[in-house]
Amino acid sequence: MKDEDFATYGLQPPPARIDPPNSPRDVAEILDRSIASAPDAEALVEASQRMTFAQVGSAVESVTTLFEQAGLKPGDRIAASLGNTCDLVIAFFAAMRLGAVWVGINKILPAGDKRYILDHSGAKLLLADASIAGQIDSLRGELSALAHVWVIDEPARDGGWHAARTMESQARASRPPVDPYAPAAIMYTSGTTGVPKGVVHSQHNMVVVPAATFAHGILSPDASRGAALPLTITNVMILGPISAFFAIRPFKFGPSTKVAPLVEWLHAEQIGQIAFVPTMVYDLLQAGLDLPPGLSLGAGGAPLPQVIREAFFNRYGFHIGTSYGLTEAPTVVAISGDQITPDGASGLAVPHMDVTIRSEDGRVLPIGETGEVCFGPVSEGPWAGVYTPPLGYWREPERTAALLRGGVVHSGDHGRLNEEGWLTIADRSSELILRGGSNVYPAEIERILHRHDDVADCAVVGRPDLRMGMLTVACVLPARPGIDADALRDELRALCAEHLTRYKIPDEWRFFEEFPRNAMGKVVKPKLRELVAPTI
Repeated sequence: MKDEDFATYGLQPPPARIDPPNSPRDVAEILDRSIASAPDAEALVEASQRMTFAQVGSAVESVTTLFEQAGLKPGDRIAASLGNTCDLVIAFFAAMRLGAVWVGINKILPAGDKRYILDHSGAKLLLADASIAGQIDSLRGELSALAHVWVIDEPARDGGWHAARTMESQARASRPPVDPYAPAAIMYTSGTTGVPKGVVHSQHNMVVVPAATFAHGILSPDASRGAALPLTITNVMILGPISAFFAIRPFKFGPSTKVAPLVEWLHAEQIGQIAFVPTMVYDLLQAGLDLPPGLSLGAGGAPLPQVIREAFFNRYGFHIGTSYGLTEAPTVVAISGDQITPDGASGLAVPHMDVTIRSEDGRVLPIGETGEVCFGPVSEGPWAGVYTPPLGYWREPERTAALLRGGVVHSGDHGRLNEEGWLTIADRSSELILRGGSNVYPAEIERILHRHDDVADCAVVGRPDLRMGMLTVACVLPARPGIDADALRDELRALCAEHLTRYKIPDEWRFFEEFPRNAMGKVVKPKLRELVAPTI
């Protein structure tokens, strides 16, 4: 793809084109290498089937052919809204082999969000299943670019999927050359900050994640990998099947995000590495279940409270891996590994990336000062210039320019670095509460509230106020039914008074039986703001 072509989609070309050392150049090549090295080794394992690399390769070849026969070509957007199955992974690798642009859509998203993503991306094909077919049918009239909807578990509507998967079609894909630096995936943000933005990454960006994390010993290439989180979240696809295939190891589908069947599966399949969201870690500790020996467990998707980290170590004898990552990276920017983290810290910068804290005018701030977290490639060593930033936001050139200004990625998050390089996130700039002219960072208050044993989860949001501009509202999810809310409020207020400056103590307290959450388990704060907003 020529540099001038990126602007057509509101994007910017990569600042450099340096392939990762000793690594495949693109995602399709990762699968090709695995097939050549270990054709009969297990590649995908789900409850109903186990596939070798040779079988996955054959299925990917047939599905790529099917895509071509449907008129799809490099650069076309292929969307999928499927559960975690072999079919989803096969479709993804077929899209990469074709040079198409992947658009993952979580099944649980409401119809309005699905319509927006399909329309905004200009998807030409949607892969779905019968459970959401009716929902999609109701949207077809609003989606002029959507030429095909294949309901892959309904033979009359599957577009030839079943025949392709069972090798009844003998035609072979043309295998066009893949540009590893061209757009390859539009990763829509979870919507916690409003209308989803489509972050665009190349196949190069996806390959660099396992190439760098394995090369630097951050993740183990020998571990058996699994996931229970939705693979339609492309970050999960990168850390799951892409990373597993890079290491020529199998990827295994978790049965559920519920901890009891998940832990049973961890033992049965001898999983070596997996990531939980914080709510799953909390449920694990409440259940008191034993983990299999040798497991490396990471937490992501949202900050993990320090009290939960300490409780996990006391129960299991090893440190849960915490990290800071975002869709724009993709995946992780900083990670702790099995190290003791300073209170509230997320991790140390991954070795192929340079993390800086910057002021509003782009100046690099001194150690210990809070500013915007920015990142880019390291400038020295064998990984110099290998990391490339996102190509931008799909069809949003002004947002792309703001994201990539000054030659670094601007995360929109506030944080600070200490002398040892530990990164602590203060909060998202969009969640900052301006109370009476003073900055209140919700994450700082949330870390204090999480220390109380009777708090299962919490979220701090602002609500408009005529006098103060904004007031601080603490939303609390009690750890068990029947807790005296008034007594708990008084204890939490006292806890805040002990550890926080007076103006940071919440003005209001709200107690909930459940929080609105997205697919990654993050609390959807815009919805909370609506719930606590004063009625007019």
